[in-house]
Amino acid sequence: MEMKIKDKFYVMEAETEKGVYDTSNAAIEALTIIAKGKPQLNPEKVNIYEVNTVGQKWEIKTIPWAQIAMELLKKK
Repeated sequence: MEMKIKDKFYVMEAETEKGVYDTSNAAIEALTIIAKGKPQLNPEKVNIYEVNTVGQKWEIKTIPWAQIAMELLKKK
């Protein structure tokens, strides 16, 4: 399977489940679905990473929990 990307993509990791998304909102939505299905999900093993592919060296950073929380609050 081929996936076309622009300058950034997002990787959601929740314990053993991982997914790649084109927006942070899509990654947060996927995490929400997994969390509802797994109430015992270990928060220490949950992350959303932003991968910036601009330039020769890719940059990977973790999306802060505060940003994730704000997106979730906006949806309520």
